[in-house]
Amino acid sequence: MVGMYLQINDWVLSVDENKLYRQDREVSVEPRLINLLLFLAQHVGEVFCREELIEHVWSGAIVTDQVVTQSIFELRKLLKDGREDNTHYVVTVPKRGYKLVANVEALERLPLGKGKTPDVTQASVHAEPVQSGNSSEMTFPAGPLTRAVCQKRRSGYFTLNSRGKHNVLNALWISLLVVFIAIFTYHQTGVKITQAIDAHLIEFQYQDGFNNSQLSHELADGITQKLMSDITQVSSYRVQLDKADFTSGILPGKTVSVRVEDENGSEFLVVEYRNNSSEKVIFSRQYPLAIQHLKAILRQVAVDLMTAMKIPQPEQKSNALVVGLPNDAQAMQLLIQANHYLNQSDVKPFKHGVDLLEQVLQIEPNNLYVQAELYISYYVAQALDTEQELNQSRVNALSRNLEASRPILVAPVQPRIYEALALHATLSNHMDVAKRYLDQALATRDSTLSYVLLGKHAELMGDLDQASEAYSEAFYIDTAIETYMLCENMIFYTNLKSLDYALYRSVHPSVVHLL
Repeated sequence: MVGMYLQINDWVLSVDENKLYRQDREVSVEPRLINLLLFLAQHVGEVFCREELIEHVWSGAIVTDQVVTQSIFELRKLLKDGREDNTHYVVTVPKRGYKLVANVEALERLPLGKGKTPDVTQASVHAEPVQSGNSSEMTFPAGPLTRAVCQKRRSGYFTLNSRGKHNVLNALWISLLVVFIAIFTYHQTGVKITQAIDAHLIEFQYQDGFNNSQLSHELADGITQKLMSDITQVSSYRVQLDKADFTSGILPGKTVSVRVEDENGSEFLVVEYRNNSSEKVIFSRQYPLAIQHLKAILRQVAVDLMTAMKIPQPEQKSNALVVGLPNDAQAMQLLIQANHYLNQSDVKPFKHGVDLLEQVLQIEPNNLYVQAELYISYYVAQALDTEQELNQSRVNALSRNLEASRPILVAPVQPRIYEALALHATLSNHMDVAKRYLDQALATRDSTLSYVLLGKHAELMGDLDQASEAYSEAFYIDTAIETYMLCENMIFYTNLKSLDYALYRSVHPSVVHLL
C-alpha cells in the first residue's frame, strides 16, 4: 500500500485514506481533522494560535475561531478514543495556542494487520521499444496457446459469443432501469411527512445588521438571551436559541426576533413575535435604546411579549424578572454584554464574559445575582477548558458571600442564585442541601445547568440511568457543544461514551468500527 503514514504514539495515521489505526480499531476521520492532525504532527511540540492554524490548515479561508476550537475538541476526543488514562495529545498552552505532545515517526508503509491488502501484486515490466509499423503485423511476444487464442479471435471465433454477452448485459441494464423507475413511482405515490411544527416551542434569534457596531451586536444577542430566560421563567413554553447547527423535522411554532437598528444616529431595539404556522407577525415594536434606561426597557419588552403570548398577569410577573439586576446603568449594560460572551463554547470570548461580570461587581459589589452568575461562570470556564487552573481564591470569596446570603434570601429570588448555591453545596458534599436548592431552581424554570447538576448527583448515587436521562434533558434544552462539555467535565469527568452513547454520538465526528 503506497501512501503517507505517521506513527503518533499508539495511533497510525493514513493520510491518503483519511483513517487512523490503533490495535484492532479502524477510525474514519473527516478530512479537516486529518489536515489538522497532519499539520500538528509535522510540527510536533510547536505552539500555534488559532490564526496560524487557520492560515496553514484552512489555507487562510474565512472561518471563525469557534470552528478551530470545535476541531481541536473533536480531535482530542478522537485520539483519546474513550480511554480513561491521562494520555494527552493536543494540549492548550494558556494565552498562546495549541500544540501536539506525542511521539511522531514517519512510516514507509502501513504496519501488518492494518488497512486493506490488495489481492494481486503486480510487478513492474520493462518492455523493449517497439519499432513503428503496421499494428496488425507487429510481433506478438507470447507462447503458442496465446497465439492460438489470438488467431481464433481474429478469425471471428468469439464474435458471436461476445455479441451475445453484450446483448444480455444491455437487457440486464434495461431491466434494472425499469425496476428502479417502478419502485421510485410507487414510493412517490405514498404520503411523506417531511416536517412538523411544535406550537409549544419558541425560537429566539437576534439579527445582526450590516452596519451595526460591535456593541449593538453584543446588546442584541444579550437581550435575546435575557428575554428567552424570562419567557421560560413565566410560562410553560419551551424555548431554544437559534444557534444549534443540526437538522430536525420539528420546527418551532413561534419565533421572537431581536435586532438593534441605527436611524439617523439614534439606536432602536426592534422586537418581533411571529407565528410560523400562519406566517403572520403577531407583535412588532420599536423601543428607543437609551442605555441609562436599559433595565426599564427590558421590563417593558417582557411585559409586551407576555401580553402578546397571552401569559396572565404580565405586569406582576415582570417585577420578578428584574429582581437582582443591577440598578447602575453602566453595570446593566456590562451584564447584557456578558450574556453575549457567556453563551459561547470558545474559551477566549467566554473568559471575556467572566471579566465583564467582574467589572459589574466592581460597580455593585454586593449584587448577589451577579455574584451567583460569576461563581457559576468560573466553573463553566474550567469545564470548557479542563487544562486551565481555577482561580480558587476568587471562587472561595464568592462562595463565602453566597453562604452568608442564605439566611436573608427573600422571595422572589432569581433561580440562578439557587443554582449557584446548589453547585456550592455539591462541591462541599452536602448533597441534601444541594438537592433542595435544585428543586427550588427547577420549580421556577428548567435550565441546562440544573439538569447537569442532577446528572452529577445521580452518578454519585450510582443511578446511571437517571444520570443519562438528566444529561439528555440538558442537551435537549440547549443543543450545543458547550452543554456536552458541561455534562462531561463539570465537577468531575463523566465518560459519556459508556453512560449515554446517543449523546456521545451526537457530537462525535468519526465512525468507529472493529476490523
